[in-house]
Amino acid sequence: MDKKRFEDLKESIIEAGKVMRGELKPSREFTFEIDSSEIKPPIETWAICIETDDDELLITGKVYPVKISLDAVWVRDEEGEATLCPKEFFLPIALPQKVKRKLANLAQAA
Repeated sequence: MDKKRFEDLKESIIEAGKVMRGELKPSREFTFEIDSSEIKPPIETWAICIETDDDELLITGKVYPVKISLDAVWVRDEEGEATLCPKEFFLPIALPQKVKRKLANLAQAA
């Protein structure tokens, strides 16, 4: 990379930091429209936690009610907080309706 390109890149990064801190208005903005018919609601299901980066908030091997979106999973952790996790942390499972109702009742009681 030549010196001019390096300096341009450096200035751009400095500007971005100032924008992120609220010290400066962006020098340019982009807008785009999203076709709402393309946005799919998250799928609500049950899944087994197969990996975690915090053993206190999620328990490997435990079945959780989850909402699976295109690129992530929403789950209530062991403290009851809604947490966004990578999809790789969970394996969705198919359960009979009777088991789903029983698990839902147990989750509400907790």
